[in-house]
Amino acid sequence: MRLLLSNLKFHMPDYAAAAMVAIAAVPALLFGAVEYWAMAISGALVIVLFMSGVFSFSGNLSGKKLALVYISAALVAYLLFQMLPLPVYIVSLLQPGMAYLAVAGPAPAFRSISVYPFETEVALARFIIYLMVFFTAALFMDALAVYRVLKGLSVFGFALALFAIVQHFTWNGRIYWVASYPPGGSPFGPFVDRNHFAGFVNMIMPLSLAVSLASRELAKKALYAFFAVVMALAVVLSLSRGGVLSFIAGLAAFCAILIIQNSPKWQYMVLALFSVILVSFVTYTGVSPLLSRFSAGHLTHGQRLLAWKGTLAAFRDFPVFGTGLGTFASAFGPYQPAGLQKIWEHAHNDFLELLLEGGLAGVLLGAVFVLAVLKTAFGQRRGWHRRAAYLKAGFVASIITISVHSLADFNLHVPSNAILLSLILGLAVATSG
Repeated sequence: MRLLLSNLKFHMPDYAAAAMVAIAAVPALLFGAVEYWAMAISGALVIVLFMSGVFSFSGNLSGKKLALVYISAALVAYLLFQMLPLPVYIVSLLQPGMAYLAVAGPAPAFRSISVYPFETEVALARFIIYLMVFFTAALFMDALAVYRVLKGLSVFGFALALFAIVQHFTWNGRIYWVASYPPGGSPFGPFVDRNHFAGFVNMIMPLSLAVSLASRELAKKALYAFFAVVMALAVVLSLSRGGVLSFIAGLAAFCAILIIQNSPKWQYMVLALFSVILVSFVTYTGVSPLLSRFSAGHLTHGQRLLAWKGTLAAFRDFPVFGTGLGTFASAFGPYQPAGLQKIWEHAHNDFLELLLEGGLAGVLLGAVFVLAVLKTAFGQRRGWHRRAAYLKAGFVASIITISVHSLADFNLHVPSNAILLSLILGLAVATSG
């Protein structure tokens, strides 16, 4: 099997770049694909494209990319282990917290590591879809296809942001002006939660800036920079505090990389012009609503701190193997601190939620995968030159924006955002050769 995999090299058909953009666009347009029907449509598109790549292979697969396949297989195996029925006395030893979770009816003879195997099964199905997106980009894309995908994502990000801005100023209480949303939602664009819109668009914005700098024609430089300005303006208008802060973090990372790479001075002029135009737009539309959102943030911050405290308390009873991927809502109840309002389905911190659901073993496997991806994508000095350096700077900034935002939200539990991040990581690996 190792010999077989090491001799594969994949070439996607000509329509691959457009299809990859569609894979990111469709779930975003379907309200973030948070509903089962929307995720089913998005997953079907991913499977079709992934299988198209598998059946059009030739050549070889590099050792680093082969390692990513094996690590991914280990992650899937670990999640299957979380659902495996084991003698209840063994589970009780491994999972002290099981005693706090009531089981209706007579005590079972077997239990799984996961406190709710069905939720872990659903989460595993989604995770496999995300892996398919990642490997479709990482294994089947060449440099030209990557650049086309980035341009397509930039166009879509601009169109999505423009739609969101128009909808914002013509708001009638319904998404797309026709669709209702659940009580308590704070919609922006096609997303029920403005934070998730901001998280999605923030990942594309640095890529558009990268395409702007990498373009050889002045008109294209201006066009893709303008796309980035509109996306940034939409994030500001969304009034997402996490979105604005993560946008600043991503832009700072982008600029820092250019400085480290001793990029030509004219590039800083492009970024300076981008900043001036953005500040002008924000000033024109009014900055007071955003300032009001930040000044009122102490209320939600206090609630998040309580939720994080409860999450860590639960983790102490499920330290090694976790409660099972996707089971936060089922496991958190007995540990919910007094004073925490309503029922929390997520920890509003993707990293703490992963720690609880995956345990130390799951976090370790996940960290190995992420580090392997980052080393493959960014660990080679020869890749940091000319146009490739701009694209890599865009990838790094995208990853930083969603990582910062995920410290206080659950962006990566929204399928559209997880799919987009998987695609970006895969494209970054594809640029490594």
